[in-house]
Amino acid sequence: MRTATLGLVAVLVLSLTVLAGPAMAADRNGDDYVVPGSYIVVLEDSVQSVSRQLAEHERREGFDARRVYRSALKGYSAQLSRAQVRELRNDPQVASVEPNRIVHAADALAGGEAVPTGIARMGAASTASGTANPASSAAVAVIDTGVDLDHPDLNVASSGYNCVTSAAAPNDDNGHGTHVSGTIGAANSGSGVVGVAPGTRIVPVKVLDSNGDGTWEQIICGINWVAAHAATEGIAVANMSLGGLGSSLDNGGCGATSALHQAICNATAPSVGVRFAVAAGNDGWAFPHSTLPDVPASYDEVVTVTAYGDSDGLTGGVGAAPSCRSGEADDRYASFSNWSNNATDDAHTIAAPGVCINSTWLGTGAAYDTISGTSMATPHVAGAAALCVGIAAGSGPCAGDTSAASLVSKLHSTNSAYGFSGDPIRPVTGRYYGYTAVAGTPRGAPGFTLSASPSSRSIARGQSTTYAVTVNRTSGFGSTVSFSVSGLPNRTTASFSPSSTTGTSSTLTVTTSSKATRGTRTLTITGTGGGLSRSVPVTLSVG
Repeated sequence: MRTATLGLVAVLVLSLTVLAGPAMAADRNGDDYVVPGSYIVVLEDSVQSVSRQLAEHERREGFDARRVYRSALKGYSAQLSRAQVRELRNDPQVASVEPNRIVHAADALAGGEAVPTGIARMGAASTASGTANPASSAAVAVIDTGVDLDHPDLNVASSGYNCVTSAAAPNDDNGHGTHVSGTIGAANSGSGVVGVAPGTRIVPVKVLDSNGDGTWEQIICGINWVAAHAATEGIAVANMSLGGLGSSLDNGGCGATSALHQAICNATAPSVGVRFAVAAGNDGWAFPHSTLPDVPASYDEVVTVTAYGDSDGLTGGVGAAPSCRSGEADDRYASFSNWSNNATDDAHTIAAPGVCINSTWLGTGAAYDTISGTSMATPHVAGAAALCVGIAAGSGPCAGDTSAASLVSKLHSTNSAYGFSGDPIRPVTGRYYGYTAVAGTPRGAPGFTLSASPSSRSIARGQSTTYAVTVNRTSGFGSTVSFSVSGLPNRTTASFSPSSTTGTSSTLTVTTSSKATRGTRTLTITGTGGGLSRSVPVTLSVG
């Protein structure tokens, strides 16, 4: 799982691991993500009985299967020799035989009711207004390291499943799954932290071990269990803050694809109806790749979540640098976050806070901790998706929708005031991080905007003209704003009256000499104050 420390993104290649910090720019090496001798056998859809077909294969080839899949796909996993692989691939009842791959989770530890900054940034809760979202009427499956079954701030289902040790309860022995669960649905009970959808029922599905590592075999086991129990458990959303490397088969829609991809395809089909939020990864590269894409991030059927930093829970980008990690900034894409690089994957990509996220953790009683990663961004979106499916008051706009691209369009905001540096309005060349997800109305930081009128003036040489400059202050912004202008033609002077103000207006006077340069120029009027700088362009034509 190449995603490291910033969001426990288990990389779905062959095994999965939780890293201690965001892994930066690792090499793409498919061999590093394969479990030697371990394979996943996918049977043809025409096979009527998985059990009978498996029994025939075991008897004929002389092996014992490890796991059997009947819901997310038809097939099984087993330790096989090269000769056995060859024979099975020639069997007309077998659709594919592929290596079991490694996945990892990624996180970085730092060491009345609190509203974490990420929850506030999405508008899900506010200490200022004393508001928080309700619980979702749907359950969310957390496919991860398990969940602390006794955490007092979480509504954990008594059911669930353990794909690492099948006889054991899906209890968390790492911390990652518990942290993810708190961001989704930590209760609004008067202590601890609050989640995006407080009190939402969490169904724990353990697929990663105490190190945050796992394999495709285990991940498919988890998806298979969720698909089989979605209806009875009320599971509408699944969170997968994990990832690994796939193959060229994973670059495209459902069809001729890998076993993991096929499992996702079947679980997101309308007949099952589970929506998947997955981590983009923490390698600081494009998650789509022609031969070794990040999976499940590159699957078109999932909502892929990138990460950005937020330190104050407010829009506007005026907060200090996040405290738990160096090199990050408020309302700016996270340095470790993967991104999309093509229109197809852009459509199912969305962004959420993923730097220095405080949430529930393992420990006696109510424990909490702070981590970073796209794994931490993902549950913000899973919680928002669950609310979009419905609350006790009724069904939401996502109730009948499992299309990832459609979900993204309903969960994100294109309002520039809510965005971050790196979103499509403020893009980074060659990188698509997506618009930010929202689960309410984000609050803006105190600040100001600048406007000027008219937007253009025409004068003869040797004359003067004026522009009215207006300062639009938001609540709480009381700083002095000072003015300047750039882009003036030669032999032209300018002055502001007043040159600075604690009010709302000033007048810019531009005076040209009889020898001023003729032509049309763009002037930039800038206001500076309170650590902020705002600019507005106007044009000046000198004839």
